[in-house]
Amino acid sequence: MPGVGWEYHWYKNEKLQITNPELTIDSVSVTHTGDYRCKAQRGDFSVNSETLQVRVQDPPKPQIQSEWTEAFHGEKVSLQCVIQDSKSWNYMWFRDQNKIVSSDGTNTLTLSVQSSHHGVYECQAELQNRKVMTTKSPPHSLTVHGPQPTIILKQDPSYTDIYTGEQVKLTCSIQEKTSKWQYIWQNASQQVNTDLDNPVYTIQSATLSRNGEYTCQVRRGEKTSSKSTKLTIIEPPKPELSIIPQWKTFYPTEKLTLKCSVTEDSDKWSYEWFRNGDPLHSSGNTLSISSVKADHAGQYTCRGKHQTRTPVTTGEAEALQLHVHDTTPKPTITKHQWFEPFYIKERVQFNCNMPGVGWEYHWYKNEKLQITNPELTIDSVSVTDTGDYRCKAQRGDFSVNSETLQVRVQDITPKPTITKHQWFELFYTEEQVQLNCNMSGVGWEYQWYKGSTPLIKNAELTISSVSHTHTGDYHCKAQRGGFSVNSETLHVRVEARPAVSLSLETELGDIMTGDMTLRCNVSDGRQWNYTWFMNGQQLNETSDVLKRKGNEETIKSEFKCKGINTERPLYSALSDGFIANNIIFKRKILLAISLCLVCCIVILIIGCIVLKITRKPEVKETAQEDLFFSMTDSKIQTASPMKEYMDSSPTELEECQEKEELITDRNSAVQEDGVIKDEETPASEGNGLISFKGKLCK
Repeated sequence: MPGVGWEYHWYKNEKLQITNPELTIDSVSVTHTGDYRCKAQRGDFSVNSETLQVRVQDPPKPQIQSEWTEAFHGEKVSLQCVIQDSKSWNYMWFRDQNKIVSSDGTNTLTLSVQSSHHGVYECQAELQNRKVMTTKSPPHSLTVHGPQPTIILKQDPSYTDIYTGEQVKLTCSIQEKTSKWQYIWQNASQQVNTDLDNPVYTIQSATLSRNGEYTCQVRRGEKTSSKSTKLTIIEPPKPELSIIPQWKTFYPTEKLTLKCSVTEDSDKWSYEWFRNGDPLHSSGNTLSISSVKADHAGQYTCRGKHQTRTPVTTGEAEALQLHVHDTTPKPTITKHQWFEPFYIKERVQFNCNMPGVGWEYHWYKNEKLQITNPELTIDSVSVTDTGDYRCKAQRGDFSVNSETLQVRVQDITPKPTITKHQWFELFYTEEQVQLNCNMSGVGWEYQWYKGSTPLIKNAELTISSVSHTHTGDYHCKAQRGGFSVNSETLHVRVEARPAVSLSLETELGDIMTGDMTLRCNVSDGRQWNYTWFMNGQQLNETSDVLKRKGNEETIKSEFKCKGINTERPLYSALSDGFIANNIIFKRKILLAISLCLVCCIVILIIGCIVLKITRKPEVKETAQEDLFFSMTDSKIQTASPMKEYMDSSPTELEECQEKEELITDRNSAVQEDGVIKDEETPASEGNGLISFKGKLCK
């Protein structure tokens, strides 16, 4: 109330509640419903406020609405808290009396189910912007199962293997008490059923194409789970047809028994017999023939019929062909490495064979039993093993003899002979040595030796290019089984081919022209022709001398030579290689210097002669001649012209002496070249150039 000194009184339904400027009810209830006003009083003066009506009612009761009473891990479950009131509410959720903190205040609780979500759910609402809280809703239970539903698959009939033609049912069920599932059957990733509400899949008549793994997938909303079972569909077992005794070729009067058997559940099968496609009057698993005749020959087979699974019949067993012979063949003898004769210590081995199986073999020597075995082996024969041998093949009461085989054993060992191809008492290096070893008879193996060292296992020993290391004693050994014998010893001698020398000829003409002359020589006293090679290529030259221009290609090439003869040795060794690179170059320098020196000398000589010829004597003024003159004057006037020239030309003499010294120095420098030193020119001449020292200007 404006002003000061006021006192305030609060009234509910005209009944004083409190004297205070403020009226507070911390927690209203229905009893607080009524009309409220306040009165302001100061002294005897008072004034009332307007009346305020307060209405209080109980909040509405929420209800949980959901079809989910059970769920598996990962399924999406929604619970909705419903209030029959249009006001704005904030909602709270409780599980097992505990508030779910994750609630966002909406009336829908959505869960991605986990184990912790199992329990009893309640919801409660609070009016927005007011502290008004409803009571909790009635409880709603949610049962949470494991991560996946437990799928149970059944097969009817429950045989491990289903035979083709039989009916089979596959049933898919869920162990937990649940509902609203759909069932999808798949084979090889292809859906095979159409009724998704039916958990049973039926195959009316099994075939091999229906074989494989079958998967039942259960689906509810977004939740799927699957389980597989293997359905094995097989053909009925194929019976096996066997024969006793175990051969198929018979002679008259022999006995035989045929047996048909199905190894699987053998006591539940009966049998049918056929020969050449015609049924025989027998239903047991054996068919016996006590005495074989020619008309018993033919093709036999059988099949089985299941006694309890009536539609099941096996296929026919693999046919067995019986042969009955009218004639009796003899056993054949196989001879391993047969020799006539054998040598002592060699091995003798025979094999006896009779067509068919089941035979027993007996070996006889001179009608005396030696051994009962298909094979007769004498590892090391001696003379006492000489004799007549045969074998007897026996099967039951029937027997037959082989042909007789004569074995001869000889105790005398000829030596192998050696054949020499182009044999020489002395071989030269690079020649071929070829020897052959031979032993009478067959089956021999040969080994060549040099001294005691084995070389090669072969009848022929060939050394394509002999050297000094091949000198020695050679022999061969012939071996057959455990028997061996050595040949005579043969001595091979190898000598080196004649040596050849290759030298460079030094001629004045070569120095002047820059050519190159090579000489090849085999110094063994015989006449030789020669073969020349340049860079490994043979040249068309046969002389001992080879001339070549000293061009750029030639001086960089390598030359070799060897001697050729018509008598052994037909050719010499190959010379060492020669490359003229530096020598020709030095010769060209020498030629250039020599030409310069010659030119200089010639020019000096010509110059001296020209000076001498063209020089005029001095003309002196003389007095007028008298008829008489003194002796002194006569001597003066008749001086020698040469003397005058020499007296007046000291400078020219000095120049000649300097040029002579220069020529001498250059000639000495040229003589120091290694190539020129080797050519050993005379002391009076320098490589074909005559020294003019002491002769110039004379």
